[in-house]
Parts: sequence; C-alpha cells; structure tokens
Amino acid sequence: MTHEIYSYSLAQLDELEQNLEFSSFDAETAWKLGSYAREFAIKKFPGKSILINITLSDGHTLFQTAASSGTSVDNDKWVQRKINAVLRFRKSSFWLGQKLRSKNLPLEEVFFVSSLEYASHGGSIPLRLKNFDGILGALTISGLAQEEDHLLAIEIVKSFPGRV
Repeated sequence: MTHEIYSYSLAQLDELEQNLEFSSFDAETAWKLGSYAREFAIKKFPGKSILINITLSDGHTLFQTAASSGTSVDNDKWVQRKINAVLRFRKSSFWLGQKLRSKNLPLEEVFFVSSLEYASHGGSIPLRLKNFDGILGALTISGLAQEEDHLLAIEIVKSFPGRV
C-alpha cells in the first residue's frame, strides 16, 4: 500500500485519516501514545532511525524520542516543518503534499508560505478530540520514506488502545 497511496485523491486521504480522534488527551495520554509509538515503530521497522514527536497546537512538545540510533538534528528540523504544516492547515503533511502535487505547484505559490518553515511531506498527522472542530496537536514521524512515515503515524493512532 505504501506506493499506491500516491494515487489517492484528497477525499480518499481524508477517509483514510478519519476516525483518529481521542475521547480525551493530556500529558499522560501523550506519554502513553509516544511510548506505544516507539515500541510499534521498533517492531515494524527494526533498526531504522525514526524520530517520534507529539506536539500540542500551541507548540508545546509533550513527547519526543528516537526509536533507534541514527537520527540527527536533520530529523528534528523535518519534524518541526511537518508540525508547522499540520498546525496551520489542520490536515496531514502528506495530504498537503498531495494537494500540491495535484496542482503541480510549490508550497510558496499555493499557500504563500516558505518551504523553509513548512514541509509538505508525509509523516505528521493532526491529533483530534471527539466533538471538537479544531486540532489538539500533531503526531509526527521522521526517518522513513515519507509515505511510510505517514502510514506509520496513522497505524499507530488507529491501533493505540488508549484512544477511546
């Protein structure tokens, strides 16, 4: 499914990313989700250098860790740019990239923002609460191919036992 995701329409991506809501969310939930994400990533991608981050919509980071050795400050920079995109547009960073690919235009021309601050590459998904229209933050993965980062983030939230 990893490469076929590039053929998904924006509506199909919306469908793939729906029902990822939490009934409640706090620092304890973030710790449990992040810890679960780390274990999940290690099992699914053993030995891969993956950075996992959970940041609230006000920019406060509640969780960040590497799943294995080999991550660097470059992963930190990618994570921040992906988070910026999710928090601003309230859509996944992969969704944003697909929208730009469909228009065949760069981020700067479509949204008038800098690619130095925003990344339209997969790996960051909005974290949502049930019965709340906004987003509470973002779960971000960096270190794999962008479609793998994106699908891993979705799989983690969908399978997380403390979500509902």
